[in-house]
Amino acid sequence: MKVANISIFLILSLTISLHSTHAQILYTWSQIIPENKLSIRAIIDNNMCPIAYVDNKEVEMLSRSSINNTETVCELIVETNAQNISIDNIKVPVLAKKISKIAFIGDTGCRINMLFQQECNSVDSWPLKKNLDSIAFHKPDLIIHVGDYHYRQAKCRNTKKCGDIYGYSKEAWYADWFEPAKDILTQSPFLFVRGNHESCNRAYEGWFRYLDSYPFFPQKCEDLISSWFLDTGPMKFFIFDSSSGEEIFTTQSTVDAFERQFDKLIQDKPTWFLTHKPLWRSPKKEFLTLKSHGNLTQIEAFGDKFPSNVTTIVSGHIHIAQILLMDNVPDQIIVGNGGALLHAQDQEPVYQNVEFNYPNSRNYLAHEVRNFFGFGFAILGLDDHKFTFYNQDNKEMYSANLTKDFKLKTN
Repeated sequence: MKVANISIFLILSLTISLHSTHAQILYTWSQIIPENKLSIRAIIDNNMCPIAYVDNKEVEMLSRSSINNTETVCELIVETNAQNISIDNIKVPVLAKKISKIAFIGDTGCRINMLFQQECNSVDSWPLKKNLDSIAFHKPDLIIHVGDYHYRQAKCRNTKKCGDIYGYSKEAWYADWFEPAKDILTQSPFLFVRGNHESCNRAYEGWFRYLDSYPFFPQKCEDLISSWFLDTGPMKFFIFDSSSGEEIFTTQSTVDAFERQFDKLIQDKPTWFLTHKPLWRSPKKEFLTLKSHGNLTQIEAFGDKFPSNVTTIVSGHIHIAQILLMDNVPDQIIVGNGGALLHAQDQEPVYQNVEFNYPNSRNYLAHEVRNFFGFGFAILGLDDHKFTFYNQDNKEMYSANLTKDFKLKTN
């Protein structure tokens, strides 16, 4: 009997040990992926993925990627109609049956490079957590991040101001995104757009390991990932990877590749085009020979080809909040003020009739450009047809009404 009791004790101890190993979850979240699926992900500090509970059924999560048994990204793909998901008693957000409110944020990491040394240890100088807490107050059904998560490229010269974490390690990704986002990741599902900071020249490994919408293949970096749709009911989003698109000097191979991905766009219900790099943006100072500029690769590939159901382009890349009301092409919204050191804060609030002139006689006109200063985010209301910019303290900066086709109305 004593031997039997010892055996039972050892088995129970092993079971408890394994369970506690499963329970060491660092971060967990859900994100929308192609075909309106929901990817449940968790980062753990070992190689034993936990059990998830999906509508009271046990489902084992599978390893998406692993780093020398010190970190594993676990994944489980479910239908978006799942109603209750948890991992080790941590409730994971599911997609609402009716999507009524969507938040937008972009360009969120703390900028540390040879030129700029943002104060990452100050919530005022790097207010990403403030922005995310303010977004949480709105209880959005979905949060769309328009790209650029990782900014800690170089060593900080004053560690008291910006810490000692830098490079493309998992620690840098934790510091720049996962730690400040930890709370809101368990409140609302996300949709992640790839930024140029996640291109093959920069933090691509973390992008594909953690946030990419497709299965993880570590062998090589893809310059351009496949475009896809999200259908929210009254409108759609088309997700486009512009991370490799050059601003001024283009290559025909990249233009052709962009055009092939754009050709997946169809004439259908009202659609917003999500791309990290804006097609059009309006800085105060002229750049080279361009009065105002944007992303020439996208402009050459499809600037004149948008179907009429695409009313709006939403981007980041420029660290400001900006609306460009365009003639004969979709309007451009920029939500790049999520936390990274701000750009172009010395502009006027409003400009009229801003011209965009490009090679090959490509000319565009923004009959109005509106700038909104400081850090912040935006909220899209699908029921009340409103788009609103908020600052980091959740104070409204500007609100625009939308038509029934989700086009910005001019005031």
